[in-house]
Amino acid sequence: MERNYETRHIFMAIGICIALASPFLLIFLPNTIANIAHHTPGVWDVFVPRENYIVYGIGFLLLFIAAMLLFILDIRKVPIIISTVFVLLSVITFFIASQSYKSLSDDAISYSPLFSISDHIYSWEELDRVIYHQNKGFPEYEFLFNDGNHMRLYRNAYFNEIQSLFYYKLKEINVNIERNE
Repeated sequence: MERNYETRHIFMAIGICIALASPFLLIFLPNTIANIAHHTPGVWDVFVPRENYIVYGIGFLLLFIAAMLLFILDIRKVPIIISTVFVLLSVITFFIASQSYKSLSDDAISYSPLFSISDHIYSWEELDRVIYHQNKGFPEYEFLFNDGNHMRLYRNAYFNEIQSLFYYKLKEINVNIERNE
């Protein structure tokens, strides 16, 4: 029996692998990349905003489309160019998603919103109030700073690991948590 494998079937297999692996990678990849890119000595933890997961999902979708285009349209000049554009767009998407983070450290609270060029870094003394919101899903803390900016942080398993440090720091700077039930 003779097997006839075309080169385009390799791209079908790559596309299927991306489609099957991306849900699992979305669980671990954003947090791992954020910790690699933004964790420095003294940082308690680096948190990934929820919207980052959507951007990473779009990046995986673009990779999937790039592979499937080469399978469907066969490997010719135009599909190769279009697929290359999709791969470059996915790399840009992954880079944009990796720049957004929230972190708490010994000295500061810092965050960078999605699609933002600059980081917002506040010392703990610049923290005006902390409001605890009890939501149906994960409860969240809202940090209000002296300049009017604010940051929200979900109380999840990652936050629970540093909760005692967080409460100690709030006690140290004499800021009480207000509850908004």
